[in-house]
Amino acid sequence: MKWAAQDPERAAQRAAQLTANDPDWNCPWPLDWQRHHRVLADLADADGQLPGITPGVLMDGDDIGL
Repeated sequence: MKWAAQDPERAAQRAAQLTANDPDWNCPWPLDWQRHHRVLADLADADGQLPGITPGVLMDGDDIGL
């Protein structure tokens, strides 16, 4: 069996299935941006506000300072 990445036809079929399930599955933002967004979203309070974080504060090796 070939992986989707090795078979363009299978990759296209899989992409169509994913798009049918979630049109936004193939996010155009780079992986670093997505990772930083997830970290900041995890830090947000229930009201959506971020605590004051100074530059140089690291979380999982990423500088999350504002």
